[in-house]
Parts: sequence; structure tokens; C-alpha cells
Amino acid sequence: MLKNIIKKRIYLRKLKREKSIIHKSIEIRKEQYIEISSPIYLGEGCKLLCWDEYSSGKNIQKLKPSLKIGENFHATRDFVCQCAGKISIGNNVLVASNVFIIDFNHGKNPVEKNYLDNDLEVSEVYIEDGVWIGNSAIILPGVRIGEKSIIAAGAVVSHEVPPYSIVAGNPARVIKKYCFEQMAWIKE
Repeated sequence: MLKNIIKKRIYLRKLKREKSIIHKSIEIRKEQYIEISSPIYLGEGCKLLCWDEYSSGKNIQKLKPSLKIGENFHATRDFVCQCAGKISIGNNVLVASNVFIIDFNHGKNPVEKNYLDNDLEVSEVYIEDGVWIGNSAIILPGVRIGEKSIIAAGAVVSHEVPPYSIVAGNPARVIKKYCFEQMAWIKE
């Protein structure tokens, strides 16, 4: 336990030396699977959680997480990112408060006694450069969010978001696209 606390402190000090701002309350799990480019900002209550093993009721599932965060990433507070496969976040991504990103789910076999007895189903998440994710948005497994897209507050993103799009709702759907000819966001 003490060894893990020391490793976390060394990891966070390295980021801070590289002009990143990391709130003291940040939680990092399995930092060896996390690659962060500097500088970044991680506000109060942010959690970067990687899982390399899942114990279901029947077996132990070995996982290979990879969480990559690009330069100038900014998460205000209470950002939670859970990775058991691959999550890649580009450069200049802005994340508002209470955003949740996950790349796995419990299996859906109803024959099992409990859904916890299913292995995890892992599906990669890609967030491209310049994306803005609004308050309380949820990004689900298997999603790619295109460059410079905006995810509205409270949106639940369960499928691909095209570049230069604004999505909203549950499930999220495109409500506007950026028109370069008019230099404006146009309703869909």
C-alpha cells in the first residue's frame, strides 16, 4: 500500500514539474497504464482508473488497459475515466464537471446467476483533438468523438460523433454541424 502511495506521488510530481496543474485530491489507479502529455489540468476529485484484472464469479479476466491523454487537456472537477481496454484522448480537449468516460461494461448473458458473473466487454474510446465535453456527460464504450465536436451537458454518447458536430440528449444525436462556408453552426 505504502509503495503504491509513493509511486503515485512521484508520478504526480513529474506531471507538476512539466507545468501541469493537478489537484491534490486526484485518484490514480494503475498509473503504469496511463500516459499523459503535459501540460494538463486535473481539478478536484478527478479519477483516472485502470483495471488490468476483473474477477467475475467464475474466473479472473486479464485485461490490457491503455489510457492516453494529450497535451493541454483540461478537466475542471469530478472527471472519472475508467479504462480496461483503450481510451485515447487527443490534444486540447476540454472536460467540464462530473463527466464520466468508460470503455467497458459487464457482459449481458442473462443465463448467468448474476450479471457480475459475466466477463467484461471492452470496446475502445477515441476522443479526437479539440473536443469540448459539457457537464455531466457520459461517454460509453465503443465511441469515437470527432475533432472539434461539442458534447452538450447531460448527453449520453453511445455511438460515433462526426467531426465539427454538436450532439445532445440521451442517446446523444447530432443537433448542429459547423459550416465552414458560413463560419457558423447550422441546425441539422
